[in-house]
Amino acid sequence: MALESELVIPHSAQDIIEAYADRDFNEHLSKKVGASLRSFEVVGPLDGPFEIVTEQSMSAEKLPDIAKKVIKGEVTVHVTHSWGAPDAAGSRRADTAVKIASAPVTAQAAQNLHVRGAEETLSTVRGEVNVNIPIVGKKIKTAAEPYMRKFVDLQAREVSAWISRRG
Repeated sequence: MALESELVIPHSAQDIIEAYADRDFNEHLSKKVGASLRSFEVVGPLDGPFEIVTEQSMSAEKLPDIAKKVIKGEVTVHVTHSWGAPDAAGSRRADTAVKIASAPVTAQAAQNLHVRGAEETLSTVRGEVNVNIPIVGKKIKTAAEPYMRKFVDLQAREVSAWISRRG
């Protein structure tokens, strides 16, 4: 099973991009999942191609049960979102790379923000979790994918609420 999600966010793609590139939003989102935002950097202007690079840490206790058997202590997660420039309609695409520092676990995803009007954006996310741990790797992958999907759904709800509060 791979990660697949399609959600309508009732805000413009530009507003969503600005929230994603906001350190305060990222700290808020990290707290929502029980993590701590250790570093945050935006590289490049938001009106063109740019990257959002973060590092978060969280207790391994927040991981799926099967993962807790092989991953202990604090988990550091490095995430890079590489956003392309907007197309003529304002739609955007990001390629995301996730790496857990203390374990052979990575994830890749593509997120598209499809403009559907001045105040509506369809967010589609497709991705894959990769676990390179003998014997239990497939079980960890199977357990991790629903967590990733929940995070994607949470991110969409929280970005919408964040924009509404700021608006």
